[in-house]
Amino acid sequence: MSKRLLVLLAGLALLSAPAFALAKTTITVWHSYRGKEEAAFAKVVEAFNKKGGDLQIELLGIPYDAFADKITAAVPRDKGPDLFIFAHDRIGDWAAQQVIEPVDFWLTDEIRGAFLPPTMQALTYDDAVYGLPLAFKMVALYYNPKLVPTAPKTTEEMIAMAKAATNAADKQFGLVYENANFYYQLAWMQGFGGRVFSKRGKPRLASDEVVASLDFARGLAKDPAGFMPEEISATLVTSLFNQGKAGMVISGPWFMGEIDKGVDYRVATLPTISATGKPARPALTAEAVIMSAKCKHKKEAFEVMQYLTGAEAGVIMATEGRQPVARAEVYRNPKVKGDAVLGVFRKQLESALPMPNSPAMRMVWSPMTTAMNKVINGSTPPAEAAKEAQAEIKKLVKGARR
Repeated sequence: MSKRLLVLLAGLALLSAPAFALAKTTITVWHSYRGKEEAAFAKVVEAFNKKGGDLQIELLGIPYDAFADKITAAVPRDKGPDLFIFAHDRIGDWAAQQVIEPVDFWLTDEIRGAFLPPTMQALTYDDAVYGLPLAFKMVALYYNPKLVPTAPKTTEEMIAMAKAATNAADKQFGLVYENANFYYQLAWMQGFGGRVFSKRGKPRLASDEVVASLDFARGLAKDPAGFMPEEISATLVTSLFNQGKAGMVISGPWFMGEIDKGVDYRVATLPTISATGKPARPALTAEAVIMSAKCKHKKEAFEVMQYLTGAEAGVIMATEGRQPVARAEVYRNPKVKGDAVLGVFRKQLESALPMPNSPAMRMVWSPMTTAMNKVINGSTPPAEAAKEAQAEIKKLVKGARR
């Protein structure tokens, strides 16, 4: 090779070096955050992008109500994101449709061990892990210390305190939650020993334990003391608590953002169920960073997943976004360790059960919502409502498998 050619090649290499240095891989991330959560998440992403590495994150906010359908429709057509943030309960559906990518290839024991175990369990479907957990959500007990000085330890205490905090003439109630919503009922149902599915994945919503929990919820709603209002909506829950007319409320971490400034409140774990001596067991939802099956830069996308679910990001999401994050070490950070509310949700996690992520879970909601309304707002006996729901669910599951 001539000396002149060598010089020419060297010059070309120097000229092209900046172009290579400036080349970046962009990872698109869809989310449905709003308010403080959105602001905190944007701060996390901004910090990542400012590091000036070869990877950049591009965010796109999608309305929550349209999110799942948009993922289902967009990803197979290669129109979706590289990563997205959503609750784990749709994992079974998306895995079966090959919409999402398992991440086991990149997982190490160290990565697995960095997260609170139930949150990793929630992301496991058919022996594969889909995503990394960012945060978790379940219900706990909020209370107004002016009406309820201390949190109840048992459901018997809860009922007694609810009666004491009730003032019918002033439309003040001791206990308020969306009691006809099956999501909230799961805390009582699972505390009574009921489960949505058997170990073999069969619906078991007419069991004695499920019926007992429905009977318990009906007793709360129809108690002669009238410590619960009728036909409770999410709007009513927030309104009564902000007006100082609800002694206790059952809700999740999202409720913090609905409480008006200046309203004094405390949060406690749900009480032990007196009839069983076992704690209420709310449904755990793991909010995860999930990889699209169509992602073209999977290795780089996994690096982004690790950052978004890492300790640095976790502290921001906990302190500024008010999220109970899944990264275990975050709770040892001084900024988070002293947060009483997040500490309660961390404690509540110990008795929570991951929401089933089987595709069959989608067949449960409508029949059980109907059953809850018949029991709570109607006069149908719990055993009858449960039997009807079980039959409908089995029918829907069988039809879906066809």
